[in-house]
Amino acid sequence: MARLVLNCEGVDLGMHELGGDIVSIGRAPSNHIVIDHSTVSGQHAVLLRAGDSYWLKDLDSTNGTQINGVLVTDAKLKDGDTIRFGSVIAVFAGRCRRSKCWIRRFWTSISV
Repeated sequence: MARLVLNCEGVDLGMHELGGDIVSIGRAPSNHIVIDHSTVSGQHAVLLRAGDSYWLKDLDSTNGTQINGVLVTDAKLKDGDTIRFGSVIAVFAGRCRRSKCWIRRFWTSISV
């Protein structure tokens, strides 16, 4: 199952399994993944599952969404993509077995 691992300024904000076909992300409590951070919009973005793939769509958020440092409105996600919702960083783990080591190395490299 695909996962989203969240981190903000070196603080682990948790890992979320992406079980549904539509996963809403934002600061509002009605979202599937709630990110309680002032730089994240109430309804910031949505993840859409299409077969074995996930697509990200920014919902006209105030501070935007970036994938691998590029501002996007929508894009197909790849295993290991780094997503920025405002100031909050997430890593998309599309294949859990392979990604666990990659995610651990990623967080270790940025926390130095």
